[in-house]
This record gives sequence, C-alpha cells and structure tokens, in this order.
Amino acid sequence: METVEKGICFRLGEERYIHPLHCVKEVLSYQSPSPALGSSPGVEGMIEVRGNMVTVLYGSHLLGINPNQCDKEGHIVVIDLPTGYFGVRVESVERVMDLPDSLEIGSVEYRSHQCIQGTMLEEGELYIMVDFSEYCSALN
Repeated sequence: METVEKGICFRLGEERYIHPLHCVKEVLSYQSPSPALGSSPGVEGMIEVRGNMVTVLYGSHLLGINPNQCDKEGHIVVIDLPTGYFGVRVESVERVMDLPDSLEIGSVEYRSHQCIQGTMLEEGELYIMVDFSEYCSALN
C-alpha cells in the first residue's frame, strides 16, 4: 500500500502555502508570546505549550512577505523538530491535503527563499510548497 504524504494548507497575504504535515505537532489560536531577548530577526518570542517552550516566528518574515500585506496572523502552526518546538504565525489554516509526488520547481522564480520548495495547482488554486524545518533547525 502506497502512503501519500499530507500537507497542512495555510494562508499568508494573497497566497496559499502547504507545509508537510509529518513534523507539524498542532495548530493553535494565536497567543501573544513573551519577548525573547537577543533573538534572531523574525522571532516574535516564546510561548509555553503543555510544558514545552515554543519559539514563535513571524510567517511573513520567514517567507519574505511585507507584513502590511497580511491580515492579522491568527494561528500558530507548531512544528516538532529535533532542535525543539517552533511556532510559525500564519493568517489562517485552511485544511489538510495530499502532497504531489513531484513539484514544479521552476515556477517559483518570482520569489526565491530557502523555505520555498516549489508550487502545485489544485482545483485551479496555486499553492506554494514550503518547509520550515531546515530554517528553524539552524536558529540558535
């Protein structure tokens, strides 16, 4: 039996994104984090989730989007990595969907970013495939 990888679909600004579901721990309603002194740019702060400290990052910063183009970022997607828990602030989480076997990598030339892996069309909508794991793992 072939297993199909799933992705979580979220919105930021005018665009829809998909992140692999295998490392997503949960999705939280936005809660204001405590500031983290001396943190990297794009880090909003820290929250505690069931005894674990989660570093919260602005999704708009991670993807190079002007924050003024985004509505209020109302959810935090929590990713579970070997280096710890990271939360990415997004406007809204829409659904879980199947990921394709292959991606159109060449169609993302309009914006280059280490988190962006390609695009896919689903029912006439363009989705941008992202993976925050490597970026978050490199944070101190």
